[in-house]
Amino acid sequence: MMPAKNKKQSGVALITVMLILAIMVTVAGTMTGRLTMSLKRTEGLVFSQKVYWYGQASADFGKMILNQDFSDSDVVSLDQIWATPNAVFPLDNGSLALEIKDLRSCFNVNNVTTDVAVTQFQYLLEALGVNDYGAEMIAESTRDWIDSDDQSEASQGAEDSFYQGLSVAYLAANSLMVDISELRAVQGVGQKTYEKIAPYLCAVPSTKQTINVNTVSVEQSEILYALFKADHDLAVSDFKTLLENRPISGWLSISDFLDNSLFDGLSVSSSLKSKLAVSSEFFQLNGIVEFEDRLMAVNFLYQIESENATVIRYKSGGFK
Repeated sequence: MMPAKNKKQSGVALITVMLILAIMVTVAGTMTGRLTMSLKRTEGLVFSQKVYWYGQASADFGKMILNQDFSDSDVVSLDQIWATPNAVFPLDNGSLALEIKDLRSCFNVNNVTTDVAVTQFQYLLEALGVNDYGAEMIAESTRDWIDSDDQSEASQGAEDSFYQGLSVAYLAANSLMVDISELRAVQGVGQKTYEKIAPYLCAVPSTKQTINVNTVSVEQSEILYALFKADHDLAVSDFKTLLENRPISGWLSISDFLDNSLFDGLSVSSSLKSKLAVSSEFFQLNGIVEFEDRLMAVNFLYQIESENATVIRYKSGGFK
């Protein structure tokens, strides 16, 4: 029979062994968890890097498309490769969905620096359902937002003094808008109004207003209407019909465009003609890159010079 003292020592030894074993199991579990987390983190970084580089590669892909179209013709129209809607291209373990937009098919808000441009912008806003007062306020405030001074050009405009009085104060940019979303900060542009008018607008990095008559969509005929409204009594429906009957490959020149019966008997000024074109020099690529269930949104702005596309602005985001 084992003495009581030996039994007690054996019990202590067993408890010690079990305690050591428990500690070892805990340490092993912790190390395994940390290793697994580290591997997942590394895998995530690798996948994120891959989707990032796929996004960067999409810039060259868009450039290739634009260069090919411009090597074939100086005329820009909706039957060219760049205008393919909802294009999706398969990639290894992913895909690239992209859409290229001609920024000369929309109204350039950075052109709103003169009385004529302000009036045209106001006509466009009214045609889109904004009331007269609101349209005047937005048009005048847009001019004040862009111009370099801090003096409002009209009673409905807004400069620093107005924006500083808001609950969340800020200053007018006094420079060209970088993105059309910046219009949301202008006086009078509420969320609902912005959602209504934004599809018709763009922020081209230039004060020049040129509308490509070959790429304005039929659904946005209000853009052409706004340009002609001050000088000619034409309706939005007139321009919609004109665009519905547009040649498949577009008009070859502005003279061809103005030869349409819609303009019979009208004397279109040289100033108005200068705002019309059949070519474009700014394009925007909006894309979604997917790799192993990770997504990234990319946005590239191209400028065409000597039939060659160059990226002049890049935005990305949306890793997940």
